[in-house]
Parts: sequence; structure tokens; C-alpha cells
Amino acid sequence: MSKLGRYSADRKKVEALTATKTVEVADCGTVFLAVGDAAISINLPTIASAGKGWWCKVVKTGAASGGEDVTIAAHADDGSTPMMGVELSPTHAVMNGDDIVVEDAANKGTQVEVLCDGTNWQVLGFSVLAAGITIS
Repeated sequence: MSKLGRYSADRKKVEALTATKTVEVADCGTVFLAVGDAAISINLPTIASAGKGWWCKVVKTGAASGGEDVTIAAHADDGSTPMMGVELSPTHAVMNGDDIVVEDAANKGTQVEVLCDGTNWQVLGFSVLAAGITIS
């Protein structure tokens, strides 16, 4: 059987961010690369508009302590503590809250994946720095 070409590959949409971005429903499946030396906020769509299965990933590509925090913010319409998940780091933290913060001191490659289950945002964060990812 012959391959179908590039459409058979698991290609990702990739977008570099240097400033605040309001993520749209059409951005589902995007890997956002947080670059630069300024604070970046990534504002998610509402849970209702995103729907079950919507996801994105944020990867810090800037140097540790070379920029500012990267904040992934739930929409205000999503209510109290719509984000829940776990941070895998030397301290393994459970996360429940409104916003995920990749700390300025976090290393390159620190990443957070966000998945909508239709009711909440499920979050999985990976960091080699203890408390490199926090939730508020």
C-alpha cells in the first residue's frame, strides 16, 4: 500500500509568539512556541466554544531567566477554577485554578498541554525545574 504523502504524517501547526495572543477555536491542535524577552499571555477560548477534544500545547523556547512568565489564561466565562491537572517536575504538583504560569526561571523546553473535556481544561505540564509551572 502506498503512502498518502504529507497528510499521513502527524504534522502539527506551529506558531511562534512574542506577545499576548487570544487563541481562537480554529487554533485547535497548535503548538505555540513562547519566544522573546517579554511576558506573554495566551488567552484560551471559552470551554463551551472550544468543545470536547480541543487542545493546544505551549513550549517555552526562550532562555531560563532571560525573559518573563508565560501565562495560559482560562476565559473569564469559564467560572471558578476551570483548569485542573498535574505538573511533572522534581516536585510533582497537582494544579487546580484559573491560570497556568510557566515561570521565567523555567528551562527551555518546559511545556504545557491543555485539553478541553467539554466541562474543564485538563492540563499536563512538564518541567525539569521544581515549581517551573504554577497555577493560580
